[in-house]
Amino acid sequence: MKIFLTLFTIAVFHFNSVSQTVSYVMPESFKDAISQEDYEIIAKQSLSVVSSRYQVDNLANGTITITGRQAFNLDNLVPKCAAEKDRTKWEGIIQDHFKSLFNSFDAKKKLNTTDYDYIRSYLSIRIYPDATIEQRGGTANFITRIDLDGTTTILMLDLPQAFTPVLKDDFNMWHKTIDEVFKEAIANVDKQKVEKATKVFTTDGSQIEFNFMENENYAASYALDLSNNSPEFVGEWGSVVVVPDKGLVSICKISKNKPVDFVKYIQQIKPLIERSYTQHESPVSKEFFWYYEGKFTHIPVSVDDKGNVNVVAPSGLSNLMTVKK
Repeated sequence: MKIFLTLFTIAVFHFNSVSQTVSYVMPESFKDAISQEDYEIIAKQSLSVVSSRYQVDNLANGTITITGRQAFNLDNLVPKCAAEKDRTKWEGIIQDHFKSLFNSFDAKKKLNTTDYDYIRSYLSIRIYPDATIEQRGGTANFITRIDLDGTTTILMLDLPQAFTPVLKDDFNMWHKTIDEVFKEAIANVDKQKVEKATKVFTTDGSQIEFNFMENENYAASYALDLSNNSPEFVGEWGSVVVVPDKGLVSICKISKNKPVDFVKYIQQIKPLIERSYTQHESPVSKEFFWYYEGKFTHIPVSVDDKGNVNVVAPSGLSNLMTVKK
């Protein structure tokens, strides 16, 4: 399993804070996974491991900041410990976790990240919720773009044991445009093996196709280039796409002969998507998007006081539906 060295998982990140405090107040995002007491155990043991190698400046909001304004966020470690009921094994889990991180840091130091021809094969991308990014200090030092409303896509290096963000200082040495570099990164993602499946369900008397893509590390990123890597999941009028977490994508094709299947699809799958988004350690978005000609447009979805799921087609899709044949 790869470790995500950025933002809201275990991370290398640049902070603006100058606080020199140690706080064991547990972040709200951990409260569904562990107790305050358990969080303190994990945080203290993590501090001990990190301080054995680095000078620790502070611990706050689930983040251990070290000298140099780099930091380790505990988001990815907490679920690992929570999954092990025997607390006596947590020390080993924490030791192994940080050992992998430290090995990844050492491996990155050996890479010439300023040479584009050398580093291009390592390029990748990751999608993160905007709210989480804001909590972790923003993206001032990174290379980003927006693909899905409410999220940010970040340019990454895909290392053998970890993902880490491309820093602007390195990017500036490449003398490439953001579009050029993202194109290269997406091409690398397209080469990954992603599991695909199609299931047909009967909904209100209609046979509806539910398409899925799964890969723990690449599914969400893979979904950004459907027309090229998964044309079989793109209908004449595009597709509805939802990316609840980094490892799962669900898709419904939109075709001329079955133009409103996507509404029934959204109504049926919405509860599953919300559970995946809420329970996963690396959520992306619980919103639905219309994918058409390489672009994603948000689909307004609401639930009324009777529990009915209401779906509003984006104007572009509505126009396609109303054009006379």
